[in-house]
Amino acid sequence: ISPDLSALPARWRVEAARLRALEAHGQAAALETAADELQAAIGARASELLTIQEAAAESGYSEEHLRRLTRQGDLAVERNGGRRSRIRIRRGDLPIKRPKDGRDQPQRVPYDPDEDARDIAQLMEAKR
Repeated sequence: ISPDLSALPARWRVEAARLRALEAHGQAAALETAADELQAAIGARASELLTIQEAAAESGYSEEHLRRLTRQGDLAVERNGGRRSRIRIRRGDLPIKRPKDGRDQPQRVPYDPDEDARDIAQLMEAKR
């Protein structure tokens, strides 16, 4: 969950308090309800269990790196059937790999085969 989104329920509660001070009780109650619902949804999402493959895709780290973190005890896991069962990682516990350029969110650019083909064609044309 992005920091901006996780801070939203608190901001809405502050706004609800301001509305109550202005005696806009209905609007304040609606905003408090929305804040409660969003906070519950954020909590539910953070509690979701992911496979190692899903965790790797979401975190930006390789499956092996995540496995290493679990072996070292640096990343909590859950197992559904004993020690040898497949591990599950809570989404909220995932480390998120930050890009080297300092941006807050990793950049995920989907693969575009048409764009790739155009790039190859341009390279081939430049070699002629």
